[in-house]
Amino acid sequence: MNLRNSGPDEKPAAGGTPRSAPKDRSARWDHVLTLLASTKRLGVADVARELGVSESTVRRDFMEMERAQLARRTHGGIVAVDVAYSLATVPRRADEGSAQRERVADRAAAMVDPGQIIGFNGGRSTTATARRAVARPDLDSRDGTPGLTVVCAALNIASEAVLRPSVRTVVLGGVAEPYSFELTGPLATATMRDLWLDTMFVGTVGLDLNAGLTCNSDAEAGVTRIMIGHSRRVVGLATADKLGHRALAGICPVSVLTDLVIAGDVPDALRTHLEETSVRLHEV
Repeated sequence: MNLRNSGPDEKPAAGGTPRSAPKDRSARWDHVLTLLASTKRLGVADVARELGVSESTVRRDFMEMERAQLARRTHGGIVAVDVAYSLATVPRRADEGSAQRERVADRAAAMVDPGQIIGFNGGRSTTATARRAVARPDLDSRDGTPGLTVVCAALNIASEAVLRPSVRTVVLGGVAEPYSFELTGPLATATMRDLWLDTMFVGTVGLDLNAGLTCNSDAEAGVTRIMIGHSRRVVGLATADKLGHRALAGICPVSVLTDLVIAGDVPDALRTHLEETSVRLHEV
């Protein structure tokens, strides 16, 4: 298995090159699930050696992944559950913004309260946020009431959420876009017009003071606008590379947001605009 170069806090692994061990369970799971999506099968010893952690830690992770229906344990390892799981965990591109995206996702997922109805458009930041939100241990389903309801405009997020027994997953109809997995068209918009959200998380390709939040598809933007209009709280998610960039289609002005979670330096002009329009800024 190919690994990134080791960092300064690496732990030596027996019989191989040491690597930086993920510092928390969420990071370990993300790494393991990404590998599982491509290999379909992983062994305890191999994963322990890769991550530089003990085999008992890996066995415990595998056991909890099986309880969460993310994988199935076998003798000495785990295997992928099914095709839906593979879609949910499409390997993510490694880039400079990945660490920023993870920080954005951590903060955004912490904004979710148990029992809420939340929505997501497509994108890497929203996918990371949804993955953390549906995995929260405080989302208990009681008396037939779901611990969380997730309204998905993207198939990969729906496939991730539906694996959680305490989460009710609502999928918009429509035509699936091949790269973003987002559902668009009259069926998607008609379905969303009858639904209401507590919080909508909005991923964006670009964030510009004049253009607002933008994406690459006018069809995707149209569905996202309806979701925004049907939500009490609208949380924008952005990394530094999105700031000042304009894509093809406008989603909404910055002032429509109630909150904006940003990783990276925030330009003074944007900071002032957020203060003037009463948009809460969360810097991570």
